[in-house]
Amino acid sequence: MADALLPYYDRELAAIRKLAGEFAEANPKVAGRLRVTADAVDDPHVERLLEGVAFLAARVQHRLDDDAPELSDALLELLCPHLLAPVPSITTVRLLPKPEAKGASHVARGTTLQTQSVRGESLQYRTCHETVLWPLTIAKARLAGLPIQAPANPFAPRAAAVLRLSLAATVPGLKFAEIGLDKIRLHLHGTGAAAVQLLELLCTATVSIALADGPEDPRPVFLPREALAHVGFESDEAALPWPQRSFSGHRLLTEYFAYPDKFMYVEISGLEARTLVQQSAALEIFVYLSRSSGDLERSVSAENFVLGATPVVNLFAQPAEPVAMDGTQSEWLVVPDARRPAALEIYALEAVRFSRPDAPQPRRVPHFQRLRHDEGAEAGVEGLSWMASRRPAPSVLGGTETCLMLRDPQFDPALPADGVLSIDTLCCNRDLPSLLPFGGGQPTLRITDPAAPAAGAECLAPPTPTLRPQLRERSGWRLVSHLALNHLGVTGGPQAALALREMLRLHDLRGTTETQLALDGLVSVQALPGVARLPGVHPGSFARGIDIALTFEPQAWTAGGLFLLAAVLERFFALQVSINGFVRTSVFLRGRNGSVASWPARSGTRVLL
Repeated sequence: MADALLPYYDRELAAIRKLAGEFAEANPKVAGRLRVTADAVDDPHVERLLEGVAFLAARVQHRLDDDAPELSDALLELLCPHLLAPVPSITTVRLLPKPEAKGASHVARGTTLQTQSVRGESLQYRTCHETVLWPLTIAKARLAGLPIQAPANPFAPRAAAVLRLSLAATVPGLKFAEIGLDKIRLHLHGTGAAAVQLLELLCTATVSIALADGPEDPRPVFLPREALAHVGFESDEAALPWPQRSFSGHRLLTEYFAYPDKFMYVEISGLEARTLVQQSAALEIFVYLSRSSGDLERSVSAENFVLGATPVVNLFAQPAEPVAMDGTQSEWLVVPDARRPAALEIYALEAVRFSRPDAPQPRRVPHFQRLRHDEGAEAGVEGLSWMASRRPAPSVLGGTETCLMLRDPQFDPALPADGVLSIDTLCCNRDLPSLLPFGGGQPTLRITDPAAPAAGAECLAPPTPTLRPQLRERSGWRLVSHLALNHLGVTGGPQAALALREMLRLHDLRGTTETQLALDGLVSVQALPGVARLPGVHPGSFARGIDIALTFEPQAWTAGGLFLLAAVLERFFALQVSINGFVRTSVFLRGRNGSVASWPARSGTRVLL
């Protein structure tokens, strides 16, 4: 705030000096003793007085120009807290199975990893996926066009290319029938837009899958194209914890703009149809494609497919310093650790408890998340509930700091004077992740849980810096822009694409030239009524929904790898659909016929087939 206040202070001080000088010159008998002119103030006591008045006036003017941030920030904290919270550092790691493992090893979601020391602080990351480690390696990967070198597939008679993945056991003498492999999750790893192009090819051009010993295997096992799925969108795969009061579709957008590689995962299921009887240490997976790419045929290798990978995020639980209530305050600065202020920044307050010396145990204070506290609301301590506000931290720390406020339903600030508040927080390591080295085995990672069934972990990508929105900078207009899509919808027309682009820009905290050009590449959003067959015991049942057509500029689609953005938007639209309805999304390129990508009808997280 100090940097933002300085120009206001300079202007107010100059204006006061000028007005005081003019007043003294016009009224020498009344104000002559001030000894003030437009250029100088001779009396140092008067100079201090004018500086104090200028400081107070500057604060008032700054608050007026800030468009009452307390009101808009409070609404954002209630409706869209993600627009105020920092986005912690995210990266991708590969978890390594233990050498003696001969089957599936499950590494739980939320497993903690520690990095090397940075400025005396070991950074903490936690895994986002439940990761299954197999004693396998991808020995070879190749994408080839015609002529097809793969088992003859009656379900893919017009295949134009085949992706061949060669799996091999890492334990000598271990057979696939002993491993129990049922599905594998692959992280598509690469630089630039090539990895996204590979993802687009697999998700839009797969027609069938074969499991075999080789191209000449007389008895391959065929899987439908649905056996390959684009994954990473579900709530149990989220990088960011999301409050129930917030729309989960916004989480997808926030994670995409912060770290697109978080969604670079595919999963192939149904492998047990072959692996349970596979009496060898190798297995070939053939993915039949309806089209190919010359650039990908020349570049695809085993390095583009990573087993045992998971996103990790710089978040961890941290109990804050206890707050002693003395009856003189109704707002307190929450300090995660007074000894390490530069290493900890609060992402969210998880719980607040109130305790007294005469009370048998602490009592939980509920969050003020209802606009109206009815009889069914959670009972707090003497009717109190807590609210949080976020503000810029001092420049020496950087980032943000969080304040806690206690209120009763009438917002009476009168509070108990003999209690202690215990606060559970979720923290990140401020800007320390940007100081981590990358390359040459760096950063080093250590799994903190000795019982975790993994031998180690290695970092696959540079950790992203901590991203933050501009707090108290036209936050009221950010709130209006964010709610505009809910009002305008995506019902087509010239305003639909504009509203969608503006809403996406609110989540683009990186604000790079590439992301801005990508958003400008979205030129049209159209929505029409649609009908889809419902699954279940009544095959003749149908549902009404919406067919959404997204149109992009061809150059932006190719150069920016916008298939990933379209896939995230498809999930975003589906989560907004009303009950008994669906959304079916397709992507078109301006000036070209036919869609370049399409998804089945989806209602929420459920696909209608």
